[in-house]
Amino acid sequence: MQKLTFSLEQEQVETINEYQNENDINSRSEALRRILAEYEQLNDEYDQLHTEYEELQQQLQQERNKTKQVLEQRDENRELVKYVQDERTMEQKWREAGIGQRLKWRIFGMDTDDE
Repeated sequence: MQKLTFSLEQEQVETINEYQNENDINSRSEALRRILAEYEQLNDEYDQLHTEYEELQQQLQQERNKTKQVLEQRDENRELVKYVQDERTMEQKWREAGIGQRLKWRIFGMDTDDE
């Protein structure tokens, strides 16, 4: 092991002393080694969680895109249904109309509001 010498603020020394007492550690050096080990472990956990978070964000965006596509398809289907219903209504009017009315529609076009 390599020896280091450094200065700390009084509050930091107190924190190390508290950690040493709470964890029944014999020396400040051992307390600092454990603190650094915990820091490394927490840092690794953070990296894993951050990676998981990014993956979940990506999945969320994909689901939002799918939802948007489904909603757009639904709107398109509604438009198609309305178009087909309108066509059926016009076709039914054509079948029910007399020959004179049909001739008028052939010449002037069929009015959609015409009863």
